[in-house]
Amino acid sequence: MSHHCDCGDAQDQLFQYLDAELDEDTAVSVREHLDGCGGCQDSFEFHRRLKVVIRTHLAEEMPESLELKVRALLRGETA
Repeated sequence: MSHHCDCGDAQDQLFQYLDAELDEDTAVSVREHLDGCGGCQDSFEFHRRLKVVIRTHLAEEMPESLELKVRALLRGETA
């Protein structure tokens, strides 16, 4: 059964959603929230595009520790 997610939930789960790490019900809930919330949709699109840029330019070159630091910084900026 799907549960409704709010902006805080969507932001907290954004990276897991982008990485397809959420269970199906949670992913559907996040997707439905993004579809109806322009602010969260904008944040999602920004992070999705950033992730593509990072993967394209730094694929296989960026150590995991740096990726984790980047994620932590991004989470701090969106909180």
